[in-house]
Amino acid sequence: HGNNRAAFSLDLAAAGAAVAEEEVTDPTDPSVEVEEDSVNVPDAIQDPSGGQDCTVNFCDNELTTGFLQKYRINVPDGQAPETCDGCTIDMELIYDGEAWVSIGFSLNGRMIGSEAVIGIPGSTTLKYNLNGYTDNLVQPMPQEQQTLTDASTVFQNGQTIMKFTKIMKEPGEVEILFGDNDFLWAHGSAPALTYHASRSAFVLNLSSGAAQELTAPNKGLWLAHGVMLFLAWGVFVPFAVQASLLRKLLPEGGIWLQIHRGLNTISLALFIA
Repeated sequence: HGNNRAAFSLDLAAAGAAVAEEEVTDPTDPSVEVEEDSVNVPDAIQDPSGGQDCTVNFCDNELTTGFLQKYRINVPDGQAPETCDGCTIDMELIYDGEAWVSIGFSLNGRMIGSEAVIGIPGSTTLKYNLNGYTDNLVQPMPQEQQTLTDASTVFQNGQTIMKFTKIMKEPGEVEILFGDNDFLWAHGSAPALTYHASRSAFVLNLSSGAAQELTAPNKGLWLAHGVMLFLAWGVFVPFAVQASLLRKLLPEGGIWLQIHRGLNTISLALFIA
């Protein structure tokens, strides 16, 4: 090979089989300048979990203040995590307080159409279909799909702790990938399944532990839209109706009609916006 040869290092554990290549040169060749520590790992494959192997140790992900997610991927012998058909994931949710807790699996970061594991202290921890925002539309999956193992939800030492093991790839369900996944988290304010006290969506890379919260696009526009609808139907339309009903209390000359028409016009403009 003369003065030209190359070596490379391969990290299969923490960074999801990322490969970094380093050129090695002959230090006795005066025509070649040798640089130390010349290998730069791209930011995209840096391991924020502190170099942990999430197939050996539990990796942590803080969902929000007082709410922690821990997970570990179980890979059968002879399988690769990226293509594993028999992999399972151990997961724990630890919430500071007594309430129902939930972790959801989604294809788009939205609640409707997603699936979740919900734990209520003192009750059976189950898999649910999230068909809507109301309680009656959040229903347990059929019995044949209740495949969780070692599942429990308890309240102890001031914390609600949910544990379970789930098959990552199940027929007809959202697949949990070794790479990026859209997850949903939520918790209530009491140990009974009612409307959530807090929730969010996030992307989590199970191989590296990198997590990023998902936010609704154009959230400011949605907020403005809601405010204008409230003003239209909660303020201007009722006042327009009152102007007609109380016309005898207003000065004569059709002023009630002008008020009625003006308020309805403003309401229409806000409704269209």
